[in-house]
Amino acid sequence: MAKQTINIGSSADDGTGTTIRAGGDLINDNFNEIYTELGDGSDLAIASKTQTLTNKTINGPDNTLTNIANASLANSNVTIGSTAVNLGATATTFSGITSLQTETLTNASGNLLVASATNITEFRGNGSSIEGQIKLNCHANSHGQTIKPQPHSASVTNTMLLPQGGNSTLVSEIATQTLTNKTIGVGQLTGNTRAYAGDGSTVAFTVTSGMTVQNTLVFLNGVFQRPTTDYTVSGTTLTFGSAPIAADVITIKEL
Repeated sequence: MAKQTINIGSSADDGTGTTIRAGGDLINDNFNEIYTELGDGSDLAIASKTQTLTNKTINGPDNTLTNIANASLANSNVTIGSTAVNLGATATTFSGITSLQTETLTNASGNLLVASATNITEFRGNGSSIEGQIKLNCHANSHGQTIKPQPHSASVTNTMLLPQGGNSTLVSEIATQTLTNKTIGVGQLTGNTRAYAGDGSTVAFTVTSGMTVQNTLVFLNGVFQRPTTDYTVSGTTLTFGSAPIAADVITIKEL
């Protein structure tokens, strides 16, 4: 309702103003609206006095609550998931939350602690084509390395134990790396064996890329051939110094 004004006329007792009864009605209407907006219709909620608000809605984007001490929020709860959170508490344990979206998680110690019932923290895939992954960034967060599992098509479920002992580096199955202080039994090595036959003219035979004379054993009719002297290796080609004769049995073992 817009404010209603009593007509006082153009001059005293000119008979054009609002009657006493009508003026009183306007006054009552104005006060009724004030008491309804600022109170409960009968009493005002005066800001300078301690008041209890009931059935009020505070619109977050249009209002700001500041400088509220924890003690002032005692017995003030909000439910997140299935947990009633005391807004005045210093720490709360949440349960029953099935989905949580956030940008950064931190705690007082600087380490993020995750304690699940099974002691397993699971990073799920998207259900169709992308595996669950963990990315570890450099200190500048400008690049990082990603840990990911085998694809769904491999049907792999297993456990990988980290190495014992001091600080170490995982070895790649692709990169060229040097193993130190490791013991490998002969029975644990699996090498590739290639078999060819001489024809009296061919000197070049195919080997796996990356082979050298140091990790390639060559036998001619069962007789070991001398690396570099009797053969060389370059790229994917093993080359004899002279062509094996026809029907010579050539055995190449790639270590």
